[in-house]
Amino acid sequence: MELSDLLELIDNAITGRWVLSIERTEVIEPELLCIPIARSDDLLLVHVFYDFNPDGYRIICLDDIYDVIRDGSEEFFERIIAAEGVYANLKPPTFVDLTSWRTALLSLKGRFDYCIIESTEEEDFLIGKLMEIREDEFTFWYFDATGRWDDELDVVDYDDVTAISFDDNYTNTIIKYIPLP
Repeated sequence: MELSDLLELIDNAITGRWVLSIERTEVIEPELLCIPIARSDDLLLVHVFYDFNPDGYRIICLDDIYDVIRDGSEEFFERIIAAEGVYANLKPPTFVDLTSWRTALLSLKGRFDYCIIESTEEEDFLIGKLMEIREDEFTFWYFDATGRWDDELDVVDYDDVTAISFDDNYTNTIIKYIPLP
């Protein structure tokens, strides 16, 4: 799909609150079923869905997207979530500045400090707490699958970030059982 067609479809989905399937390259989760909320020239904020339920938000890099799909299955999905009353309960965040990864993280800081960071430097994702947001990098304190906080903060370069997820079921549930730092 040509970039201009891809962006036009995304923009129409933002305006119309359409469900799309977004396919991305070289990332942990290559396909997303979502409703796009807002975009900049570089980043896209989406409301992610799993099994007809909203599952938080993800900011992704537009450069990672290689296809956007809206066909019968996405339209059928829309009819189901409308009939189930899901649309009526969606409250998309309007405070996220998508100018850059840095501005997006500054928007989240203090509201959604606990989030998931996907990076080209990691085979899996990092889940934890945003600590300090600097000009070219940020620090992140993550915990492992056993709920133990790492001894040191990770320094993450913005150029390595491929996605940031927040207010999702996984993070909101697990953080209740992790001893807070």
